[in-house]
Amino acid sequence: MHPAFYPKASTLRTFIFAEMKIDDFIARHSKPIAALFKGVAERYGVTERQFAERVALIAVRSGEDSGSAKEFLAGIRADELCLAVACENGDGAAWEKFETEFRHSMQGAARALTKDEAEAEDLVQFVYGELFGVRTDGDKRLSKLAHYSGRGSLGGWLRAVVYQCFIDRKRQTARFEQVEEASEFERLANNAAMNGNGSLQVHLAAPDDLEDTRLRRATEEAITQAFAEMNPRDRLMLNYYYFEDLTLREIGLLMNVHEATISRWLAKAQREIKRKTEEILQRSYGLRRAEVGECIEIAARTELDMRKLIGDVKGVAVERAP
Repeated sequence: MHPAFYPKASTLRTFIFAEMKIDDFIARHSKPIAALFKGVAERYGVTERQFAERVALIAVRSGEDSGSAKEFLAGIRADELCLAVACENGDGAAWEKFETEFRHSMQGAARALTKDEAEAEDLVQFVYGELFGVRTDGDKRLSKLAHYSGRGSLGGWLRAVVYQCFIDRKRQTARFEQVEEASEFERLANNAAMNGNGSLQVHLAAPDDLEDTRLRRATEEAITQAFAEMNPRDRLMLNYYYFEDLTLREIGLLMNVHEATISRWLAKAQREIKRKTEEILQRSYGLRRAEVGECIEIAARTELDMRKLIGDVKGVAVERAP
């Protein structure tokens, strides 16, 4: 079990009730949970029982045990959840994977918040301590990873942790800020609101907003470049299909090929755009694989002007199939 989910359980009855709900959820949904675990690419020593318990804990905490379990389980990011559990367990290989995939993104969020390289690195190190579990409850490390639900990207959740740790540290240091001049009191009053405890209330864009802006800009630029490098015939075909609303048969007649050929060309062009975009994001923007994956998600949900990205297709010569 993961008692970190119930650190304030006030009675044995409360704890036993939670245990019963968890066991009941696992029993009722053992097959889909097993299917989730089977699909995990790398388990790092995490057992199926450990994985099932974490999924059930998440369901009980969020009330999904009484709701639509099918939709809940379908939304679990099993690979990232298993990685988080393995890191919480102290698995060395899992931490190496974590370092490779997520440290860069965490540092980016920290730099955006602190505007200072040294302070950003100090913040990231502090967050790592919270994730690893420098604080203990008896002989158990209290890791923030125990609270990752697997229902959103681990990268996005980590940026939120960076943000929260930044705010907590600012509030703590604000209590000790010494002000000697009246003008300094006025500056603080004008620049920040004080909460009831006298700590500084910092108003900043959340790192997910900052990171989404950075990744969205990189994605738009990479997609634009990927379209620019496309075969003009493929750009024309995409324009016909997506913006002129022509059928495969109509496009085939215009290009003097069978509609089955157009179908193959379209599929190939779509794959090529995705491949080129990912390649540009890695090569030109230095993004890690996890960040590239987030970029592709951003592209899928962002209202990009795709007609503009496809570019000027007027006057492009129609070619026969080779």
